[in-house]
Amino acid sequence: MNSVDQKLVFRQYLSLLPRNTFSCPLHNYDYKKLTDESLVKIFLLAGLFRWESLDEIEIGIRSKKQIRQELDLKSISSSTLSRRLATLNTNELADMLSRIA
Repeated sequence: MNSVDQKLVFRQYLSLLPRNTFSCPLHNYDYKKLTDESLVKIFLLAGLFRWESLDEIEIGIRSKKQIRQELDLKSISSSTLSRRLATLNTNELADMLSRIA
């Protein structure tokens, strides 16, 4: 079985994201460090890399400079991920997943 390029899969997921919603400044007003768009990208990456916990996600992102640059992050912590995940409106994500299912 041939391996699927993870960059290609990640880009395909990104093309489905409703960027007008996730990158909207009104949705991200209180979140300068980690926007909704970056948070969604992080969890898409977590699925692709099979990172199973917030700690694994933190370690994975910290160890990959290219990912930090793409997400426009200098640093990340599992506690930041937890706080932001609790505030993320997932309605748009649910709509996206229903379209590709």
